Amino acid sequence: MEVHAAVLLCATLLVLATTVRAEAAAASAAAEEATDMEAEILRRTLPAYGLMVKSAEMFRGVQHDEGSAAYYDYYEEHEAEEASLLCRTELEVLRRAVDDRKPWALKMLDSSGVPRAGFVYGNNYWLGSRSQCLDAANRSPLVLRTSRYVAEPDDEFPPFRPNYLVAHFRHNSSLQLHVRLPNEDLVTLGLCLPASCGPTTIGRLLEATFRDGGEHRRLEHGRLYGEAAYRLELVRDLRGDDLGWLLEARSLLVEFLLAGLLVLMCLGTAYEILLGRINSSNGKEEKERKCLNNNESNVEAAAAAAAAPSSNGGGGGGFGRLLLGFSVASNTRLIFGTRLGPDSIGPIHGIRFLGMVWIVMIHTVFYMSDYADNKAWSWRMAEGFAVQIISNSTLSVDTFFFLSGFLVAYMYFTSHRGAEERRRRHEEEEGEPIGRRKIDYGRKCGEFVATVLRRYLRLTPAYLMTIGLLQVNSAWYARTSQFYMTERPDQLCERYWWRNVLYVNNLFGRDTMCMSWSWYLSNDMQFFVIATFLLILSSVFFYLAASILMFLLIGSIAITGYIAYVNDYIPTMDEQYNMLDVLYDPPWTRIGPYLIGMITAYVVTRLDGKLHLKPRSVAVLWILGSSCNLSVLFGLYERRIDVLAAAFYVALSRTVWAVGLAWLLVACCTGHAGIVNKILCFKAWIPLSRLTYCAYLLNPLLINSIYLHSESAVHVDFLPNSTMFLGSLVITYICSYGLSLMLETPTVVLMRHFVNAKKR
Repeated sequence: MEVHAAVLLCATLLVLATTVRAEAAAASAAAEEATDMEAEILRRTLPAYGLMVKSAEMFRGVQHDEGSAAYYDYYEEHEAEEASLLCRTELEVLRRAVDDRKPWALKMLDSSGVPRAGFVYGNNYWLGSRSQCLDAANRSPLVLRTSRYVAEPDDEFPPFRPNYLVAHFRHNSSLQLHVRLPNEDLVTLGLCLPASCGPTTIGRLLEATFRDGGEHRRLEHGRLYGEAAYRLELVRDLRGDDLGWLLEARSLLVEFLLAGLLVLMCLGTAYEILLGRINSSNGKEEKERKCLNNNESNVEAAAAAAAAPSSNGGGGGGFGRLLLGFSVASNTRLIFGTRLGPDSIGPIHGIRFLGMVWIVMIHTVFYMSDYADNKAWSWRMAEGFAVQIISNSTLSVDTFFFLSGFLVAYMYFTSHRGAEERRRRHEEEEGEPIGRRKIDYGRKCGEFVATVLRRYLRLTPAYLMTIGLLQVNSAWYARTSQFYMTERPDQLCERYWWRNVLYVNNLFGRDTMCMSWSWYLSNDMQFFVIATFLLILSSVFFYLAASILMFLLIGSIAITGYIAYVNDYIPTMDEQYNMLDVLYDPPWTRIGPYLIGMITAYVVTRLDGKLHLKPRSVAVLWILGSSCNLSVLFGLYERRIDVLAAAFYVALSRTVWAVGLAWLLVACCTGHAGIVNKILCFKAWIPLSRLTYCAYLLNPLLINSIYLHSESAVHVDFLPNSTMFLGSLVITYICSYGLSLMLETPTVVLMRHFVNAKKR
């Protein structure tokens, strides 16, 4: 009986032990299965974790699903020479630490990018946190009043140095809305990985991940959004610790020029102080300086300065004049002076400054295209009525074309008015038939060449310096910014800078244009050459010059309308962007406002400040002039027009806009503008107006730099973007003041001294 009981007890214990072992095995299998499932979820949702798993599989020679490539002993065969074994080892350490939930590993994983919300509307920026990644190994304590559990040092800090890389790859998802901007299909992925992992190794791992044909191994993001596939573009290491590019010839040239100009500015200021010319201004010199930049911060200012009397001999000779030309003190007084000459057009300064504000506003939006995470929504916002101010803001450039044409003609007419009156008196005294004088064609040709040359020398130094700064700036951000740069001035300017020097880059496509916003400068220079020819011709054959001008105006309107019609052009936002080379940049589509400006200058000089009209007539003209501007600005609301109507709009809009501005200037110059004239003549606009040339050169460079320096994408939203615009405007004018002190104003001052010396 006892034996039987013992046997029964042993059997029971054996059954219990077997059951326990089975349950333990089942629990272990369940736990392992849960761990594998969790790892698979992490792999399919977190690109950085998937890359770590892919590294381990490729090292172990894991074969993928049927139909995919096999990578056996990948590192041993292909990567040993490139020290990728260390990268593979540290990636495996990072993966195991993530599985063990160690704080340092989770911080690095959290710093890597993941698919973000808003993919359908264009959010391709999976950036993660660059600053958090680089701070992961920082052993300096973060002092906070709140307390938290502090892990062991081995758990808190990584055993290797972390580094932040970005991978750019393209997707083919049909669910994302594209608005026909460059690189809309480009995804930017931030990766916080061991510093031993270089771009080449990470690139191969990503390519292997993207080529993996196993359905259950794809990124869940790709499976969710239309079975999207990915194609790697490039991987970049953003450490920027290789500064060898600063010793390249182009960089050294810019660095030496900057250093030399800064030395000249310091020496010039010190020399002026030694001469005692800061607190004891010379009346004659002040009068000469005040004449500079009265009307136009371009060649017209130089022309006005050239006609001014020479200052006294206190400059200490040619070298002294050179130093004084770079004096910060005197050039600052020159820039911020608010006294105008008797022939100056006060409203010009207000219109010019407000036009530059408009340009900075549109550039803030335009150059956002490489960094905005909701591009499609920005197009939706552009449909609003009030937003037409931004959607049609290209008219701001036509404002400057109009002003340039007006000032070129106005300065010519006013400077030659006295000479013409003296010539007529001489003909009357000598009894010669008026108008039948001998024409000195050689002198006319010399006048043409000298005028164009002064213009070229006036604009080019600051222009070339901006190109040099842009190259250095672009080269730096190409190595350090997270964002993919669609426009690469560091590459394009190296090859095509000569087009800018010759002012012909607007005749080539944007894909080969150095400093894309410089198309305006080339147009303006070409228009100036045409205008100078017509003005000099008008002094001899007025009606012939007027006929050529009208032919150019009508021809430009007709050609613009024809180009729009044959291209089935509807001025929607995407069409405007994609037709820049065809309808926006070429001079034959943009000369209309410039010619209207010249005609307006002729009218203003003929009126000589007098236009006798009844109040009712003035009111009608104001209504007509304002209607020209408002109809062009808001006439495309919702853009529901056919191709023929769009062709008429495109052909006439810029010229009609200039006609509205023409009445504004005529009204201001003849005393019919009232409060509008007072606002535009506000003296604070004068210094800001003198800085518009440098502001135009610098503002896209600065705006792009702000975007490229950011750690996050830009979200198109009214209030944040408005703040960005205002900040960009202030920074632009501060920097334009520096560039003007460095090159623009010294160039004009030295040209004046040279011309006056020749006259003496």
